[in-house]
Amino acid sequence: MKFRLGRLKISEALKDLAAKKIKKQKIEITRATKKKLVQLAKVVGLIESQGLPDYLVLKELGNNLGSGIFLHPKAEPILKGDVIVPYSGIVALSPRDECEESDYMFCILHDLVLNKEEQAEFDPKNRFHPRRLYSLDVDAQKKGNFARFINHCSKPNVEADVLRIPPNSLGLTSAPCEVIYLAKKKILPGEQLLVCYEGDDKSYWGAMKVTPLPMTPRTFRLNKDLQLISS
Repeated sequence: MKFRLGRLKISEALKDLAAKKIKKQKIEITRATKKKLVQLAKVVGLIESQGLPDYLVLKELGNNLGSGIFLHPKAEPILKGDVIVPYSGIVALSPRDECEESDYMFCILHDLVLNKEEQAEFDPKNRFHPRRLYSLDVDAQKKGNFARFINHCSKPNVEADVLRIPPNSLGLTSAPCEVIYLAKKKILPGEQLLVCYEGDDKSYWGAMKVTPLPMTPRTFRLNKDLQLISS
């Protein structure tokens, strides 16, 4: 698999800005626990060495549905709360009304307010406006990992959470905020991994004017021979 970016690519300047805005605007970001840090370090290492960990399978779904990620039929179940994968890609700061369209963009922070000096540094092409709102987004269009192949479900078995990665001894660089996919419930061997693309504003599918296929984790499954079974 060519998508082997273990974690998001973010500049130190954007890290510092995000940390400052999280504190000033009192944005609640949960600190990753030691258990989650250990799991994160393991999966990042597997992504960077293998692309797709061997306990997962990338499978074509057919009927122009693209590909999906499945738990290998011979793998151990993934338990509720376990780290699946960090959503990696290129991080950029953009005015909310000028965000580029991408099928693989994930908003990490939204409604950020920048002062005059910050707007001059991070958005020099626009004149200063005190009420302009910005979002910090990660885009996996060109760089990312297998998270970009996890499909949508309105009742998923995977959930996205924004966590703070503190300083640690596991080789993970700290980050004020990072999107991490976690198991929302126990995932059984052969099941497809699915996450809900919609946020609270329900803007993802509406903006695209698309009605998604109503998949569940068992709409498509893998048998022991890695053959696709549909219900």
